Amino acid sequence: MGKHSKGAPAFRSANQTEARVSTLFAEGVEFHVNGQLDRALAAYEQVLCLMPKHFEALHHTGIIAFQGGNYQGAVGFIGAAIAISPKVAATHGNLGNALKEMGRYDEALASYERALSLQADDADTHYNQGTALQALGRYDEALASFARAIALNPGDADAFNNQAVVLHELQRNEEALASLDRALALNYGFAHAHNNRGNVLKDLGRFEEALVGYESALALLNSFGDAWYNRGIALHVLGRAEDAVASYDNALALNGESAAGWHNRALALQVLRRRPEALASAERALALQPDNPEILRHRSRLLAQLHMHDAALGGIDKLGAQRPDDPKTLHLRAQTLRELGQAEAALASIDRALALEPNRYEYLLTRGTLLRTLLRYPEALACFEETRVQRPDAASSHTDCGIVLADLGRFEAAGAAYDRALALDPDFALARWNRALMKLLLGDFAQGWQDYEARWNVEMLGVFHEKRDLGAPLWLGAEPLEGKTILLHAEQGLGDTLQFCRYAPLVAGLGARVILEVQPALVSLVHSLPGVDQVVAKGDPLPAFDLHCPLLSLPLAFGTAPESIPHPAAYLAPDEGRVAEWAALLGEKTRPRVGLVWSGNMHHRLDRYRSLPFSSIAALVSDQFEFVSLQKELRPLDKLVLQMKGNVRHVGERLNDFSDTAALVAQMDLVITVDTSVAHLAGAMGKPVWILLAGGTLADWRWLLERRDTPWYPNARLYRQQVPGDWAAVLGEVRADLGALAAAPA
Repeated sequence: MGKHSKGAPAFRSANQTEARVSTLFAEGVEFHVNGQLDRALAAYEQVLCLMPKHFEALHHTGIIAFQGGNYQGAVGFIGAAIAISPKVAATHGNLGNALKEMGRYDEALASYERALSLQADDADTHYNQGTALQALGRYDEALASFARAIALNPGDADAFNNQAVVLHELQRNEEALASLDRALALNYGFAHAHNNRGNVLKDLGRFEEALVGYESALALLNSFGDAWYNRGIALHVLGRAEDAVASYDNALALNGESAAGWHNRALALQVLRRRPEALASAERALALQPDNPEILRHRSRLLAQLHMHDAALGGIDKLGAQRPDDPKTLHLRAQTLRELGQAEAALASIDRALALEPNRYEYLLTRGTLLRTLLRYPEALACFEETRVQRPDAASSHTDCGIVLADLGRFEAAGAAYDRALALDPDFALARWNRALMKLLLGDFAQGWQDYEARWNVEMLGVFHEKRDLGAPLWLGAEPLEGKTILLHAEQGLGDTLQFCRYAPLVAGLGARVILEVQPALVSLVHSLPGVDQVVAKGDPLPAFDLHCPLLSLPLAFGTAPESIPHPAAYLAPDEGRVAEWAALLGEKTRPRVGLVWSGNMHHRLDRYRSLPFSSIAALVSDQFEFVSLQKELRPLDKLVLQMKGNVRHVGERLNDFSDTAALVAQMDLVITVDTSVAHLAGAMGKPVWILLAGGTLADWRWLLERRDTPWYPNARLYRQQVPGDWAAVLGEVRADLGALAAAPA
């Protein structure tokens, strides 16, 4: 043995190095098999320090990099191994796996092809090749790969599952279902296969079974976000919107960055009429996908439903800028413009949509509705008749035809259309509701009041007819009331409450203690109503009661017919103290006083035919009477004209609630009003009232057809337009009657 310097390295023979490498590699494999990846990697690194071109160490280091999600590192190490020994099938297969995870599918496929050229009977490589082809949308080739994998390994549940996913993409759903059943027969604890089975059943319309699939997946893997999301979809379709929201909440707790999850949650909340929450969810979805047209469209719908029409239109116009020829956007724009009262512009928008998609059912419905708004009834009917041809079994198509037939005065045909709709779908509330309006208009109260109960189930009336769970039975006249406490509650507008609170004394006459819940503005006024034991403002806590009845269900409970309407001469009286205050405010009366109301709710669908500008009604003003405005609020132009003319006294700023209005009405000798709550107030007080109505079927059902009087208010006289929107003839008639009144003996 030769001498060497102190500290100089000792030399190891080749046999010793190989032995050490062999030992280290064996240790690394053992650590690797036992899942001790850090220790395995350390061993392989030592091997590569001693022998940098050690094929197996390079390959296994690449595998560990892959298992740790370092796909680029895996490609580097496995590629180095292949450079040393290019004819080992497993290395090409594993390189393909790493490339596939990086989204480099074409390169992955090339690696799989090389692996299969070396070992054609490797089932896993055929399976992995199939998943790469699946990712590229090359479904027929993917199916061929999965078939070869299954032929080589019939017990591969993963291959059956992925085969099913591809079959589902190809809409070969029955085959997909069979493949998933094979997968689950091999491995019933395969959560993804249960989820995929749910997806196939969902597309087959078998939603109850789909729900079972999703819940089976979640029983196995509760943190399975996709299954929670898919479960939400199935629940939504099954009408279980509340449960759907909870399912989406679970999905979003696992993945809060899912735009689809937030959007579907918004859709479910919309069904529940929880629109502010729905809008917040849609906003979250839109923040994640700002240019998603479906989310933009849905957000605009929600804004419109929340009466934020200008904001809705802004969102629609943004969407329209992206897709100017998108018929769905044009359709939504038409619906929003209609809500903004821009019917002509809305019609132009829906016509563009129909030009792009002729005879589309939904677009024809909107066009018909717009034409009806514009009183172009024959054209509207033609649209709805086309929808009836397209879907003869759809109750909605027959109902829409019935509505326009009633507008045209073709009541028998309208009735037949409603009857046909209800024969097709006995629970179709919109048909029953519109039949109620027609029957009541025609004086057929027996059928009308029965059908009027359908109002609670009409979606479009939800804002006004909110069905409440009051925790007590509904009274409709059957049960005896002696010794019972009953809640009578307002449900619609102020005028409706004033008209139908007349029934409270009748209820009290049956021996009941009566609690009356009304809008806050009416509380002090209805205290004067006979038979009422307690008045509650809507929104305040309710006292205990045994039964309840909405005010507009009372005519049904009492079997009211036109000839049996309870019409006491006056059933509401103003507070005497306020009457004295208003008498002092107006001063000495030197001429008969006439109160004027010329406009109502500007958001009413028919406001253009129900209201008129002050400049028109000012034509009635003469020196023979003292004219007083009973309007609480003035539209801007009316305010300007009223100030300019100076011949009608306006005191609206002093009207705090309806007790003030009633005290002011008490100072009048006559009230002339369009169809507003003041008409009902004057009628309920027994004050002479002349009511100016829209023409024909545009007038509300309660005024019946063509009559100059009304059984609801014996002290009222009705003036009807002969041509919709034409007030000139009506005002001429009123002016003549005022002249006759002035000339009559005091």
